[in-house]
Amino acid sequence: MPSKHPRIAVTADPELREALARVRAATGRREADATLLRRLAVEGAEAELEAGRDRRMAAEALFDAMGSDQFDLDLNAVNRLNAPPTS
Repeated sequence: MPSKHPRIAVTADPELREALARVRAATGRREADATLLRRLAVEGAEAELEAGRDRRMAAEALFDAMGSDQFDLDLNAVNRLNAPPTS
């Protein structure tokens, strides 16, 4: 179908075909490969950006809690938990 937008070539290798098939099986949606791939790219980009925002907010909340004495962390206990087992 003609478009005023540039196209992006994507190789339909076995891994991509399997991924598209899994999405179709999970959602029950019947879309052309190109339509499904475009939708997944647009929705996936938004999901990735949202996840990044959530990670930043969580880190900020953790640092705020650490800075206001709401967070009691025993670093020696953490080191003991992460130490390799001794025989």
